[in-house]
Amino acid sequence: MIRSRHAPPKASAMLEALRGLGYSSATALADLIDNSIAAGAKTIHLRFLWAGPASAIHILDDGDGMDAGELDRAMRLGERSPLEARAAHDLGRFGLGLKTASLSQCRRLTVASRKHGEIHCLRWDLDEIARCPDDGWYLLEDVAEGSAVHLRTLEKQPQGTLVLWEVLDRIVTPEFCEQDFLDLIDRVEQHLAMVFHRYLQGPNPRLRILINERAVAPWNPFLINHPATWSSPVQRYWSAAGLVEVQGHVLPHRDRLEPGDYEQAGGPEGWTAQQGFYVYRNERLLLAGGWL
Repeated sequence: MIRSRHAPPKASAMLEALRGLGYSSATALADLIDNSIAAGAKTIHLRFLWAGPASAIHILDDGDGMDAGELDRAMRLGERSPLEARAAHDLGRFGLGLKTASLSQCRRLTVASRKHGEIHCLRWDLDEIARCPDDGWYLLEDVAEGSAVHLRTLEKQPQGTLVLWEVLDRIVTPEFCEQDFLDLIDRVEQHLAMVFHRYLQGPNPRLRILINERAVAPWNPFLINHPATWSSPVQRYWSAAGLVEVQGHVLPHRDRLEPGDYEQAGGPEGWTAQQGFYVYRNERLLLAGGWL
């Protein structure tokens, strides 16, 4: 007989450690949008609310929503194994993105979801967990005191999910000011425009993303509509994981571009950093430039 003992990790220590997985605010929000797309959302609202240390960010979608059991599973860490089969359209893999992406930016994560007319709400609060004498994994019910106002937008919809970030200690640091918050919004918009450009583009886009009610316009890194862009034929390869499509693009020399077009075509990181391979999965950009 194998001798063993139960050795669960301490909640506060483990959650604090998971905060260091390397997300930026933009990549963390992109992970949340992945979840919204998987839930069938067509419109996603991001709201950045500046109030100094009490600032908040929330993301609201019009997807399928979750009932009480689905929300409970979504808020648990490691509820679903990455070895399990996923739906072909699913952008997730490890079952951690909602929690780790959010807690990398804030100390209080609240998720409220509406399905079949009922709203259910759960939250992780790192400060509350740190105060617990037994250091248990306590998932709190309902919204925090004073935060119910953020749920009003969800109450106006028949279904959908709202993710609320509060106590933004990794964003609103002591020297952080309102202009920094506005600059953050610009960086997030640039990143989302690039990562989800295949969802956002076209006369009838599959997805709309609005930041403080302003629509995010797609940024296509390949300048496919410019007459001086050269694009190779698409080559298709079958792998154990399915079909892989490969296409090369050579962008115009800067002499063929207007000054404003040249700056815009450089992307969030500029012309040099944006060179290289672009890797997509289910039309979602995973890697933007670089040489692997």
